[in-house]
Amino acid sequence: MKKATALLSTATIVGILASSIPAFAEQVVDGRTGQTTGDVTVNGIIGEFDNTTPGPNPELTDDWINVTIPTTALFYTTASSNHEEIVSPTYTITNNSAVGVTTYVSGVDTPTGMSEIDLLEVNGIELFANGAPTVSETELFTLQGNQGSTTVGSFSFTGDASPSNAATELNPSFNLVLRFAPVI
Repeated sequence: MKKATALLSTATIVGILASSIPAFAEQVVDGRTGQTTGDVTVNGIIGEFDNTTPGPNPELTDDWINVTIPTTALFYTTASSNHEEIVSPTYTITNNSAVGVTTYVSGVDTPTGMSEIDLLEVNGIELFANGAPTVSETELFTLQGNQGSTTVGSFSFTGDASPSNAATELNPSFNLVLRFAPVI
C-alpha cells in the first residue's frame, strides 16, 4: 500500500511539473535506429522588437499588440425619437501589428450619470441596463495582421433612454475598457 501511495504521489508531482513547462515541438534522436544527430532551428531577435514586421515570437507574446484606438467616443439621443433612441458615430480600431489581434469589451469603469439609460450596447454587446453596468468580457472582433484584408474593425453605440426632462441636457459618461490579445 505504501508503495502504491508513493508511486501515485510521484506521478502527481511529475504531472504538475510537466504541465507547467511550455510545450515545444520535439524530435527524438535514437542511436538504436542509426540516428546520432538532430537539427534545432534557432531564431533570434537582436535590437528592439518590431511588432509591425513578421518574425519570431518574442518571449512575451503580448509584445505583438499594436493597435490604434480612439481616445474618446460619443453617444447621444435623437430629437426625432423624443430623445429616447441612443445612437453614435462609428469608431474604428486599427491593428498595426504583424499578427492578428482579438479585441474584447472587458468592462466599463467609472460610470457617471447613467440613471436615465435604459439600455446601452456596443455592437450588440450589452454594457448597461437600467443605468447599471451589466457587461462581462465579450469578444468584439478579431482583426488580421497588418498584411491582411481585415485590419480595421468598427464599433458604435445603440440603446434606449428615458429622460425625465428631454429639454434638459444630461452628460452621462464612463470608460469603455478594451482588452487585446495576439492571435498566434
